[in-house]
Amino acid sequence: MVSKEEVLRWDENGVPYSVTFDDKYFCREHGYAEAIYVGCDGNDLENRFAALDKNVNGVFTIIETGFGTGLDFCCAWQMWDGCAPPSWTLNFVSLELYPLSAEQISRALSHWPTISRYKEALAVQYAPSSGEVGRYSFDGGRVRLSIAFDDVVVALKRIKDDGLAPQGADAWFLDGFGPSKNPEMWIADVFKGMALLSRQGTTLSTFTVAELRARAL
Repeated sequence: MVSKEEVLRWDENGVPYSVTFDDKYFCREHGYAEAIYVGCDGNDLENRFAALDKNVNGVFTIIETGFGTGLDFCCAWQMWDGCAPPSWTLNFVSLELYPLSAEQISRALSHWPTISRYKEALAVQYAPSSGEVGRYSFDGGRVRLSIAFDDVVVALKRIKDDGLAPQGADAWFLDGFGPSKNPEMWIADVFKGMALLSRQGTTLSTFTVAELRARAL
């Protein structure tokens, strides 16, 4: 794992740029809207959260490939807050080989005050450790976050073996930079690992429209 200093640099607008993958983490002007559109709207989460049976103590699981700045997590948590019945738990599972520090995450997400509550709560607990699984709990356990700090194929196996998503994914957020920048995130073994963590009714969303990856999925 590279050092924190090597993971990113900041552009003139305060947007984090990955040194490892030669790409920005998000668009300064539209990053928040894009996260909602691709991850949440792409999986129809607002309607699905609202339709959960309020008489059931259930768990809704999202698995994400690439935690990055935590923007997708904060957006999903915000939507969960506004739509899901209080008897349900959001189980958000992610992975990250090149984690940012809590300070870097807080700085990156400061562009969007609408998620300030969520990014501040995340930054307080977040403490990455190479090869380990970070486990965090928010809102009295109503929101759980697990992050496997490892290579994507190894992390997906760890997620399955450790029972971090015992019922499989309800929805996938496929992230982690595009195929041209981070090809290892889009290989056959990754899709096989996803299949083992999916079930009937699982949905997925991704920003990439590369035809080869669509066929592989």
